[in-house]
Amino acid sequence: MKKIRVSKLKGGEVLASDVYTDDLQVLIGKGSVLKQSYIDKLIDLGIEEVRVETGVKIQGEDADIILQDEVKNDCLVKVKDILEHHTYNNNAQLMGINVAAEEVISNILEKKEVVNKIFEIKERSADLYEHSVSVCSLATLAALKLGLSNEIVHELATASLLHDLGLRYMTVPYINVDINTLSQKEIDEYRKHTVYGYTAVQQETWISEKAKQMILFHHERIDGSGYPLHAKSITIESQILEVCEFLDENLCGIGCERGKLHDIIQYMQAMSGVLFAKEAVDSVLTFTAVYPVGTTLKLSDGRIGIVVKQNKQLVDRPVLQLLKDETGKPYKTKSMLDLSEIYNVIVDSVLD
Repeated sequence: MKKIRVSKLKGGEVLASDVYTDDLQVLIGKGSVLKQSYIDKLIDLGIEEVRVETGVKIQGEDADIILQDEVKNDCLVKVKDILEHHTYNNNAQLMGINVAAEEVISNILEKKEVVNKIFEIKERSADLYEHSVSVCSLATLAALKLGLSNEIVHELATASLLHDLGLRYMTVPYINVDINTLSQKEIDEYRKHTVYGYTAVQQETWISEKAKQMILFHHERIDGSGYPLHAKSITIESQILEVCEFLDENLCGIGCERGKLHDIIQYMQAMSGVLFAKEAVDSVLTFTAVYPVGTTLKLSDGRIGIVVKQNKQLVDRPVLQLLKDETGKPYKTKSMLDLSEIYNVIVDSVLD
């Protein structure tokens, strides 16, 4: 254990003792992995030093992010510029979305053995444009995993970047708001965003009819409970967009309250074949780390550990660096546990 200045933290360090607020409330608990958001909070509160475990730093070994940061940021700037300058009757700039879609596809394809990788999906606050880029990357990768044609992959990427275009015409609050708690009038208005997005591009010739349909159908469910058409017959590409959109909107809080990744995935698994097409859910979950590197888990036998590595074949059974044993005592030496190699222990809860 050692003291370290907060300004020197890089992220991934493990707290050796609790951090308290001025009124002696625990701000960040012992054993927590210091994520960037935690470090920013410490700086905001004027906390200059913390105690961290020596020789313990959590780093992913084979988890990855879907888009390179520079490509994601460049794409985000382009999408934001295009959509912010768009007005309902002026679609000339929207054609630039095709270029952004190709950049996403190309960047994903550049990754070595892309279909065999596991990717980290980060929790974040809601931003409509980042949401669109994130859904695009998820949907593109899912389509590639399913072996869909290049034409369909491009159509799907384009539709993903435009799928929430209709939200730009909304006055109803939808950021980190469960729309089901709104008045019926507001709910009805919010649900029109799929129609608004579709009609905005309906007459355009640069975007395919399939892509237009995806924009219209991205909130449909295979049991007919979705909107706006209550359709049950949905193309595979629309099903992929539907699943990826649900995952990311719940993660960042668009039209709903923000959720935790593992809870969202558990719901998707439970609703696979009920609300969501099983093929689409399975495709997305094959490359999505249920517990990202740095997540602190409590196991069914009482042990506590931090995720340090993903298992390619079992994305919900990662490798842990154990911090505490069954009695709550810290391990004196580095101890690893691969959950894919044992079957009598399951994840009991997520501690951060």
